[in-house]
Amino acid sequence: MMKHLIDIHDIEQTLADHRLCLFYIKAPDCGVCNVMLDKVERLADSHQSLCSFYTDITEEPLIVGRFLVYSGPTVLLMLEGKEIYRGSGFINLEELDCKIKQYIES
Repeated sequence: MMKHLIDIHDIEQTLADHRLCLFYIKAPDCGVCNVMLDKVERLADSHQSLCSFYTDITEEPLIVGRFLVYSGPTVLLMLEGKEIYRGSGFINLEELDCKIKQYIES
């Protein structure tokens, strides 16, 4: 189950505490965001060692500048706090799954 984080400090701490994180950013009243959240959450749940969380872009204004995200949905795969994959809109789940497996196995 993906955690719902709101505060930028909690987000930064989570990224610092975990080697590999999947960070999903959604927008309010966005149908695509909600559909993709369910799909990304199922994908994340299939990888036990993956830390995963989400936030709404309107809940923490600092997300825009820190992660350069201006719209939802956006998914970021972060390795040791650095972005290694970004997907937006209709996220390619197969590609994302391959990236996750690649970094879990290495």
